[in-house]
Amino acid sequence: MKWSLNKKLILIMVSLSTATILTMLAFDLYSERVLYATIGHKIANIMDSTRVAIEEMTKKKEVSSEDLHSSLTRIHSEGLREINIIDSAIRIRASTNREKIGKDASPEITDLVFKSEEGEFVLRTGDLYNVIIPIVVKGEHQGYLHLVISTEDISGIFRAHIARRIAVALFLLLGGVIAAVWLSRKYTRPIKEVVTAARSVSAGDLDISLPVTEKDEIKDLKESFNQMVKRLHELRDLEERLRETEHLSTIGELSRSLAHEIRNPLNFISLSVDHLLDHTDRRTGETLRRIKEEIKRLDTLVGNFLSYGKPLRLKKRPTPIVALLEDTLGLVRAKAEKVGIKIFTEYNGMEDSLVTVDAELLKTCLFNIVLNAFQAMEDGGELRVRLMRVNRDFAISVSDTGKGLDRESSTRVFEPFFTTKERGVGLGLPMTKRVIEEHGGSVEFESSPGQGTTVTITLPVG
Repeated sequence: MKWSLNKKLILIMVSLSTATILTMLAFDLYSERVLYATIGHKIANIMDSTRVAIEEMTKKKEVSSEDLHSSLTRIHSEGLREINIIDSAIRIRASTNREKIGKDASPEITDLVFKSEEGEFVLRTGDLYNVIIPIVVKGEHQGYLHLVISTEDISGIFRAHIARRIAVALFLLLGGVIAAVWLSRKYTRPIKEVVTAARSVSAGDLDISLPVTEKDEIKDLKESFNQMVKRLHELRDLEERLRETEHLSTIGELSRSLAHEIRNPLNFISLSVDHLLDHTDRRTGETLRRIKEEIKRLDTLVGNFLSYGKPLRLKKRPTPIVALLEDTLGLVRAKAEKVGIKIFTEYNGMEDSLVTVDAELLKTCLFNIVLNAFQAMEDGGELRVRLMRVNRDFAISVSDTGKGLDRESSTRVFEPFFTTKERGVGLGLPMTKRVIEEHGGSVEFESSPGQGTTVTITLPVG
């Protein structure tokens, strides 16, 4: 299953939220158990104090104050600040405070004892609670149990709970920040790599290829970028080959002209030397033969120079014709969208058809024709590429809706150095015709002012 970047981010957010909720829930359960345990411990101490007080009140045998003090001290806990057993005469019979044993209860406690008869058992003083518990055994009032309870430890538990909640929240916040930083670096690093690579490409470096290790939209982004760089590299190579082809064509035409201008006087001189050899002496004949040899060497030099501009050696191989057309159009689709040119193709079910050609040279020719069409449609238009069968041959038709050419110019487009462009050299179409004819095919050019141009290339199958 392919996890998209969107799904990953959603899963991460849900996981973080779930972890946060579960952590806080576990912490709350722990705090609740601690609170319940503390309260249960205090209740147990109160119950033990009540039991001791009842036992003391119901015993017939007098128990020493030291024993009572020891029992109450054993029960005493942090929450129970003081435990007093008060008899019916409002005198303290036993206490955790030795100084109060045998003394009368304080006026506040005495008043609370009387109020307990009316149902009021608690007196609050600051954070201390004085609690009076009447002890009645078998319907007889035996005395009172006086507890001084402090809420400080309970408050401490709540404060500790709040402090722990804050600590847990800060821990979760820190974890979230660390996770956010890690995720941001994880998912922005490949994007930064693409941005850096794009800057390098804009600076002219087309030898960049990004490693693809992801399995989400980042993978698609990197693959698209690598494909774009590959296309740009092919485009640059085609432009270089086109310039080289035009350069070689210019040298070829120049060499033909020079060969024609040089060989004519060389032939005349050679014939004149042959004539003089028949009417001269031996010594002069030797000199004339040397002149003849130099003329021959010069003629060989001119021939070698002329051969530099001869037709290229074709490297033919079976090539899928539709794939070749798509590769060529793929180099200009981005530019077409930018300048508002729509590209339409009609392959008529010949996607698997093969043609034996020099693929690189033919792609250069098609690229040159398409560039001419683009230059004729500066304000946008339509480019139609059709693949047809004409008898046993393939016919590639490239039509544009550009400004077109008049009849006179149309008849001269295949002449070397003829061009209607301000910066053109006039060797693109002549070189295209030359390459196609070397393949045994032909090129036709049709154009009308304001009606566009159609260039048709015919190629034999084998």
